[in-house]
Amino acid sequence: MPFGRYTVLGDDGSPVGTEDFRSAPGPMGWRSFSQVQTSDPSPHGETLDFAVHADRRIARVRIDTGEHDLLLEPNAGGDALVGYRDRRPIEIAYGPEVHLDYFTPTTNAITTHRLSGTDEIDVVYLAPVTLQPSRGRQRYELVGDERVETPVGAFDATRWRFTALDSGWTSDLWVAGDIVVRYERLFELEWLDPGASGPQPIA
Repeated sequence: MPFGRYTVLGDDGSPVGTEDFRSAPGPMGWRSFSQVQTSDPSPHGETLDFAVHADRRIARVRIDTGEHDLLLEPNAGGDALVGYRDRRPIEIAYGPEVHLDYFTPTTNAITTHRLSGTDEIDVVYLAPVTLQPSRGRQRYELVGDERVETPVGAFDATRWRFTALDSGWTSDLWVAGDIVVRYERLFELEWLDPGASGPQPIA
């Protein structure tokens, strides 16, 4: 079971928080659990719990930001995410080709495992802290496999170029196994224990 920590970066590239994460195969397929401490936009902690099926489609999502909480899972038909936001029922239009995004490398890792190459996708985006859902479009460009340097060592990883099509914001990220090992402008891998199943740094 790999576990580690990201440094969360602010708009100017300076550290604003940390995300401690661990991930492992689960009864549904794969699960990632994180604890976040950040000063952006104000000091608070978050709990993130993502469970996906073997094909990396969402099985269940639980997020608690202190001020707001959210529990979602697909309905029986798979055309909506249903659950509760702040303990009130919520239903969000969804579908088998729609992805979910939140401010964590976990959702990027999940999405890249669903893609076989460059693609533009429909996304349910959950706003940081408030967890207010909205629909958007994103592009993932498959750049290719390469060796990437990180603060914890080098990894053989797959490089993707992410673009939020609504705003034009873009950044490159590198995925090794189930872990985003480098994410320019947003997250920096501070330490990693790969366990038996995680990506191993190259000596």
